[in-house]
Amino acid sequence: MLTTATGTRRERFREWRHERPFTGATLLCVSAVLLLLPAYTTFRVGDVLVSISTISGVSTLFLGALMALCGVGVLVRPGLRVPAGVIAMLVALVALPAANFGGFLLGTLFGVVGSSAVLAWTAQSRRSR
Repeated sequence: MLTTATGTRRERFREWRHERPFTGATLLCVSAVLLLLPAYTTFRVGDVLVSISTISGVSTLFLGALMALCGVGVLVRPGLRVPAGVIAMLVALVALPAANFGGFLLGTLFGVVGSSAVLAWTAQSRRSR
């Protein structure tokens, strides 16, 4: 499909963003990062090396990757918003007990809000003014 590019990059990005559930997908990707971050991060506080090590490493990796896949999938294919939104909602709720208390509640919170935004999104035809 060949289309002619009209407008500036910012205008084209704005139009692209309005054609898909951008806010919900962004929140799902943030949720994936928040789920993965505590399990795989070590940091130094002064001379002390702090690492959060739990047995939920594999489940955290699986749930975070699935959440990121849902977020990116909805950006690429907006028609997949219902199955991806339902899967992301389930992953966010399962992450609460399975992945470091859901990324210390933030990962679950962003996942639930993001999947709700993805499920609530509808494609609206935009009239040119």
